Amino acid sequence: MKKLLLFIAVAFMSINAMAQYAQNDIPLQEKPINIIGSRVFMDGKRLDKQAAANCFSSLNGIDRSVDYLKYRKYYKVGLGLTFGGLSLAAAGYVTTAVGLVVALPKAFAKENTIAEDIAIYAGIGSMFAGGACFLAGVPLACVYRVRLNRLEKAYNASLQLQASSNGLGLALCF
Repeated sequence: MKKLLLFIAVAFMSINAMAQYAQNDIPLQEKPINIIGSRVFMDGKRLDKQAAANCFSSLNGIDRSVDYLKYRKYYKVGLGLTFGGLSLAAAGYVTTAVGLVVALPKAFAKENTIAEDIAIYAGIGSMFAGGACFLAGVPLACVYRVRLNRLEKAYNASLQLQASSNGLGLALCF
């Protein structure tokens, strides 16, 4: 048994394996992309939505264009909820502050009307609604931004058939 293991070890050690490295002087078939926000750039030029989806149509043999469009859509929804929630909360804060400034002197003078109370309650409601939108939007934007980053990395690091000094072979390009 020891002789068999020794024979197998020597046999595998003597195999001459040469790695195939991508050459810098040989142009890549596909150019690397950058995803900034939800926009896709190739060579510094912005790709439109359909061209960007076509980049991911045959990613390692899998059609990922539907995934790209879904990730892009939900990322934008997350950003919209985040910034919409912030602006709604800010408007609620201002409404509450104005309602309090107007209502407090009248409350001490016993001349309080229902309009000032409505402004205060509407402002508080807007702050809570804005906070809820913000809390729903941040995780949504973060999760789908990470998924877009993974899609970008999968596109930029792909196995391609290329020529090298040792002949034609597969090269892992980053």
